[in-house]
Amino acid sequence: MTLNQLVDALDALVVKGDIITAFDQFAADNCVTLSTPEDKTTSKAQKMEALRWFFNNVASVNRIERLASQVGKNTTDSQFVFDFTDRSGNQMVYNEVIRRTWKGDKIVEEQYFMGATLQNEKPAAAAKKATAAKKAEPVADKKPAAKKAAEPVADKKPAAKKSAEPVAAKKTADKKAAAPAAEKKPAAKKTVRK
Repeated sequence: MTLNQLVDALDALVVKGDIITAFDQFAADNCVTLSTPEDKTTSKAQKMEALRWFFNNVASVNRIERLASQVGKNTTDSQFVFDFTDRSGNQMVYNEVIRRTWKGDKIVEEQYFMGATLQNEKPAAAAKKATAAKKAEPVADKKPAAKKAAEPVADKKPAAKKSAEPVAAKKTADKKAAAPAAEKKPAAKKTVRK
């Protein structure tokens, strides 16, 4: 089975509400799971015990839906909405992304990201195209602004020459000042050309 087929088969069991069977079938014996540093299991047996405890306290499964999934090289991300009612009548709704790391056909690590979302590849590609179109418009708008910014630079060229003129006048008055003035004059012209 490909990784895409594996995650689809696993998630199909999850959506049916058969989460314990899904984990038992697809998790490696040394599978690590974590939601937070305090909520971590280090083996399949430990996670199975936690799942049994959780579902013993669930009175009803109201909704389980996979909203999106993504497949990487050896990881899969699945976004779910879980809606349960516990034995006390409290509703428990979880919006989460489950990231699984695979080795062969077994999960070796499973992480739970509460409140996270995914975008399927097709909608994400459409969003990128829309973003690219939005970015192109401001760039086109900025081109005339760049030309306007160049105009003051052109205005500064004569100003630089004017500031160089007093240096040239000093050159005739004092030969010692002439050498530094001569060096400054070409430098002013180079700055003006930029």
